[in-house]
Amino acid sequence: MNLESLRNKMKPLLDTSMRSKILAAFVASFAFVYHFSLMWIFYSLGVIQMFYFNIGSVLLFVIIDSLVLTYKPAFWMYTLCFFEVVVHQVLAEYFTGAATNFHYFILLMGLLPFIIFTNQPRASMFLGGISGAAFVVVEVMGPRFEPIYVLDPKTLFAITTVNVSLFVIVVLALITLFTLFILFVETAHISEINEQAQKIQIQNARVIEMQNNTIIGMANLVENRDVDTGEHVKRTSAYVKLLAEEAKKTLEYRNILTDKYIALVVKAAPMHDIGKIVVPDAILKKPGKLTLDEFLQIQRHTIEGARIVHEVLDDNSDPEYVKIAAEIALCHHEKWNGSGYPQQLEGLDIPVCARIMALADVFDALVSMRCYKEPLSCDEAFQIIQDASGKHFDPVLVDCFMKIRPKIEKYLKTSEL
Repeated sequence: MNLESLRNKMKPLLDTSMRSKILAAFVASFAFVYHFSLMWIFYSLGVIQMFYFNIGSVLLFVIIDSLVLTYKPAFWMYTLCFFEVVVHQVLAEYFTGAATNFHYFILLMGLLPFIIFTNQPRASMFLGGISGAAFVVVEVMGPRFEPIYVLDPKTLFAITTVNVSLFVIVVLALITLFTLFILFVETAHISEINEQAQKIQIQNARVIEMQNNTIIGMANLVENRDVDTGEHVKRTSAYVKLLAEEAKKTLEYRNILTDKYIALVVKAAPMHDIGKIVVPDAILKKPGKLTLDEFLQIQRHTIEGARIVHEVLDDNSDPEYVKIAAEIALCHHEKWNGSGYPQQLEGLDIPVCARIMALADVFDALVSMRCYKEPLSCDEAFQIIQDASGKHFDPVLVDCFMKIRPKIEKYLKTSEL
């Protein structure tokens, strides 16, 4: 069994409350066995007072152990056991002498709350202080008093050896258990955090995918009101990607068009005409020339598009993506010479993403069928783009567009216009 599978099986045991429960049950069970053994030791030594005291101790730890296994260990349970052990060990040395070293368990009881009740440091320090003080007092004062029952050397050695050995064994066992718990807790928490992070990433990816599909669906719905098919969205996105990747190679754009920026522009491209949802069908599908009023209504789709982008995406999307999508929707009809709309931006004042979108959008409109025109050939469309360099379009982007002409023509052959 590997460490990961062991962690998974132990997960229910690794939280703080369960760790405290197990350690407390271990301590209570050990105390029960220890006091049960002492009961017979004191009986055999004739120390009847301690025999009866140990009977009470055994009953106490049976009750405490039952409570610990049934409920979450409480600090009052430990406090009761703590004072029982302090009194017990002092009495044990009062009757049998300090050389038996019963008082080491007073020190042990002061260490335990720091392990079992890690969330109660002040209370643990209080009991730890009492334990340390009691241990020092008994260690200093114990040898000055004559024991009531004098033990023979063999019995004294046996009891002393048992007490010291048990003290060392219990301390080492608790340290080992605590270390193992910490190891498993930390690694399990890291594993759990990684699992949660992966789940969140998967959920976010699903949300983003749903969002993208919704956006593309909305864009296609809008485009279907204006053109014969929804392929315009796919084609313009493809042109945008090809053009942006080529422009990235230029001196002017290599620091602007990062991989992330290009990915966001391609992702936002389908939103460029989303604002046409507010334009009446009669204007969008009019086969003849538009009147001035109708053209002004068409122009509104840029402003409305940016507004819709912010309304739909502001609360749930990457701010950079929202900014790019809004810039594309608002500015993709701006022209390099400042004669575009809606803000008459000029040259470098036009956002890069909108300059790229403008070129892709116009090219696809030229080579596509519209209700008001027949499609142009690739030669004618590329010539119009070339002639509009420095007027409608960014000259650098036009040069890049001409360089990717073979890729565009190849793409057009596989795409239904």
